[in-house]
Amino acid sequence: MKLLSSFSPSVFDGLRVLVRVDYNVSLKENDKGELTVADDERIRLSLPTLGFLTEAGARVILLSHLGRPKKEPDPQFSLAPVAQRLNELAFGLIGYKKKILFSPKTIGNLTQNWTKKLEKGQILLLENLRFYSGEEDNDPIFAKRLAKLGNFYVNDAFSVSHRKHASVVRLPKLLPSAAGLTLEKEINSLTSLLNNPARPLVLVIGGVKEDKLEFASQMLDWADQILLGGLLPEKLSGFIKLLESKKVFPGRLTKNKQDLDKQTIADFSKKIVQAKTVVLAGPVGNTDQGYYQGTRALFEAAIDSGGFVAAGGGDTQAALTRLKLIDSINYIASGGGAMLAFLAKGTLPGIEALK
Repeated sequence: MKLLSSFSPSVFDGLRVLVRVDYNVSLKENDKGELTVADDERIRLSLPTLGFLTEAGARVILLSHLGRPKKEPDPQFSLAPVAQRLNELAFGLIGYKKKILFSPKTIGNLTQNWTKKLEKGQILLLENLRFYSGEEDNDPIFAKRLAKLGNFYVNDAFSVSHRKHASVVRLPKLLPSAAGLTLEKEINSLTSLLNNPARPLVLVIGGVKEDKLEFASQMLDWADQILLGGLLPEKLSGFIKLLESKKVFPGRLTKNKQDLDKQTIADFSKKIVQAKTVVLAGPVGNTDQGYYQGTRALFEAAIDSGGFVAAGGGDTQAALTRLKLIDSINYIASGGGAMLAFLAKGTLPGIEALK
């Protein structure tokens, strides 16, 4: 796999570089009823790569999705508000002096015309990839239409690299490609965690997504203890390895099934505080409805352990921020599903596609 950091900047002078970023950010309405970016962390993650390429004189074309539109244009999922916030951040943080362009289309003649308007060192953000069925369907024809827009491809979106989508796994096979600066950093951090963790290692998995249990079953040899919260204990019936393992501890839920019960919180906290490495993958209660007791206790126990604490996922990060604990976390992965998939398999489809 080639790394963007290994290239001389002069290589990109004048090239049209397609960069897969993850601008799947939360939006909110301002006083005028206009959609604006509520949380710009994922935009900020892309700035090192954008700074490198624009300073090198590349014509940068950004590809991203936002939300889950029904594979057709929908104004509430438009990336237009993201372009505005990106312009503000790039101007302030990487010294970007040009106007960031926004194309209301992702593919086709109109978009090709936009790419031709780009000056050296300028950025163009294309409209939501998921407005087209070809993205999530991993359609080779859609990937070829994207490839026509550029000369080089960079993946800088770790948080979507576990998805077998056209812009992630097909597109890099059609152009010279490399891993972006932020993707490289995340791969290095998680590879170190995977290969050289301080032990004992406790993995805390919460939430509702059943695929997390599949990943957990693949990490039985790696983790010393796996603590399950959220609604995952209720979904264990099909996972024989987890049910039979002495390393796995399903939490008991409160009567309303919104949080872990007090005894489980106490038992899990004791296990976590003795760990040398703790991986947090999801809140263990329904934090959307304000049930933070279990999540707060376990996250605080992880910090109190004095060991290395890693966390991943939007809900996890939101909970850490709400509880004012985020500054005490050693490493935060940009994507929870991608983090678990990487720790389970040692790679991701989007990473393999760059090789």
